[in-house]
Amino acid sequence: MAAELLKRQFLSELSENLFPKNEFYRKSKNDSQFVNADSVQLPHAGTVPNVELDRTTKADSAKRADTPTEYKLHELSTDPTWLQYSEELTVAYNKRSSILYNHRMQLQTAAANFIAAAWGGTQNVKTVRTTGENRAVSGVPSGTGTRKRFVLADLQTGVKLLNEDDVPLEGRFAVITPAMLDDMLQIKEVQSSDFNKIKPLVEGSIGRYMGVDFYVRSKVNIFTAGATIRPYASTTEAATDCAGGILWHKDMVRHAFGSIKSFLELDQPNIYGSEFSALARVGALGARADGKGIINLVEDPGA
Repeated sequence: MAAELLKRQFLSELSENLFPKNEFYRKSKNDSQFVNADSVQLPHAGTVPNVELDRTTKADSAKRADTPTEYKLHELSTDPTWLQYSEELTVAYNKRSSILYNHRMQLQTAAANFIAAAWGGTQNVKTVRTTGENRAVSGVPSGTGTRKRFVLADLQTGVKLLNEDDVPLEGRFAVITPAMLDDMLQIKEVQSSDFNKIKPLVEGSIGRYMGVDFYVRSKVNIFTAGATIRPYASTTEAATDCAGGILWHKDMVRHAFGSIKSFLELDQPNIYGSEFSALARVGALGARADGKGIINLVEDPGA
């Protein structure tokens, strides 16, 4: 029998890399108009005046001392990608366009990671540790063992802390990990609620419960076993690290994110091709020096 002729089919469609959702940080004060500065300064009002009932004596005046804080704007940049001229001749898809897309998406992901770490790392932010049953660790690269589930009582504690700080009821958001979302979906009160997209919700959110619009992201923040946040780009890891999310009010967190600038060096004679990279500026911080309006939701290491 004659050998069957085999053909290789080249498709023009490319299976792209996957990136996490980054919409959550848009629910904050946007300082992007200042992104080309070195830093953004946030003024904070000083002490409030005392109130006295049925005053009978003259009160002494006191000067209010306002205090500023500031957050620095940083540059994020990608490593260059080399595209050889011969590659563009031998592939059926637009590899140049795909490379530029990947650089843009990677910068957007890095910016969202930076913003989440900056919000969670703001001074005086309160922390709620999970208290549910043990489940397998998830969401930390080197994590081993178990972590406690995120249960209704933990959410109630976070909401209570916001209420105690007089944080407005409207404009509350949370971004949680996939494992924490799975925990929530096992809560019978959530199962019986309208925690879905049947009703109009904030764009990009997955559901609303107890006045909080929820986002889910493959990574939010990573904490030590003692609930100290791992800063952005930290290379330190431990088997006891814990994943965590953030509960916040949109007026009590800030971010600045500039447009992405692409750099192209085409047809270079020494590499017989072109190089591509990209850069963007980013900054973020909690809007208040006292940390009100932000709650870190941190998984407990469990038993």
